[in-house]
Amino acid sequence: MRRFAKSLGWCLAFSLGLVLAACGSTPTVIAGGQQARTITVNASSEVTVVPDKADFYVEVQVEGETAKEAQDAAKGPVNAIMKALRIAGVKDKNIQTNYTNVNPVYDWSTTESGEPKIVRYESITSLRVSGVDVDDVSNFMDICLAAGATGVNGPVYSTASYEEAYQQALSEAVAASREKASVLAKAAGVSLGKVVSITEGYENTAYRYEEKALTADSGSGGSDELDIAPGEVTIEAQVTVSYSIG
Repeated sequence: MRRFAKSLGWCLAFSLGLVLAACGSTPTVIAGGQQARTITVNASSEVTVVPDKADFYVEVQVEGETAKEAQDAAKGPVNAIMKALRIAGVKDKNIQTNYTNVNPVYDWSTTESGEPKIVRYESITSLRVSGVDVDDVSNFMDICLAAGATGVNGPVYSTASYEEAYQQALSEAVAASREKASVLAKAAGVSLGKVVSITEGYENTAYRYEEKALTADSGSGGSDELDIAPGEVTIEAQVTVSYSIG
């Protein structure tokens, strides 16, 4: 009789498990054997700041009859640009060679052999200038062009106040999560309790600026400098917060 009672009890427990699974309900058990009661919400907040730092890119494109001639032709302007930037106050650690490519230039018109003909070689060198003050970007670009650059690209903005802005966004995101959870709790007819858990979401650090002192006095630019308008950048924080309910 006892064996039958144990078997019956096991069957009832197994059947209850099947019913819960079929309903899509997986109860969470906490200390004391009671089911956890929580509301979990996702929330985010954005803080806008005016960027104060910038990167830009400098290109030197030259040609030669041979690959070596093209490469040698690039040395003069590239070295002149780097020297001019140093004189302007940019530190060596903030001038980086991205790449130097030497490639053949073809004449794709039909030849007797059917193969394209190499007519010359092209050398392209790209330099990255990082972490300059936004107010100096236009002046530095002009300096590079005057020293022999064939093109400039940028600026790409960042901010030295990134950490402060991100922490503010985090705080506001947590506050927003409570507002959302309160609405859900009221609609469900339950009371909202304390925070049970918080998970930080994805952090986009594209606008983070880490290096501090980068440039010396760059001097005043001419009146015909290109006007740079940095506008604002948006720093976002995301959180997932669980609250107890009663």
